[in-house]
Amino acid sequence: MADLVQTLIPCLLTLVSGACGWLLKSHKREAARDRAMETGLRTLLRAELLEIHAKYRPQGDIPLEVMEEADRVYQAYHSLGGNGTGTKIYEELKALPTVD
Repeated sequence: MADLVQTLIPCLLTLVSGACGWLLKSHKREAARDRAMETGLRTLLRAELLEIHAKYRPQGDIPLEVMEEADRVYQAYHSLGGNGTGTKIYEELKALPTVD
């Protein structure tokens, strides 16, 4: 019985250690994938703000529903860590008078 326990304990430790290593590696892969997804989404949201800005800033006003969309896009962009240029673009959009 003691021989069986002495044999099983190292085997179980090896198994648990391998499982922990696999879980850690899997977690790192998922974290890298999540960062890439966030970066891609933030980039797309910024591009949407730029597109709205390019269309309505020269015109001098912005339809209310488009401004509401810009609000939603900016909030998502900002919650994903976007700032800087996107914030400047959004502030310029907010300064435009809205039309119905």
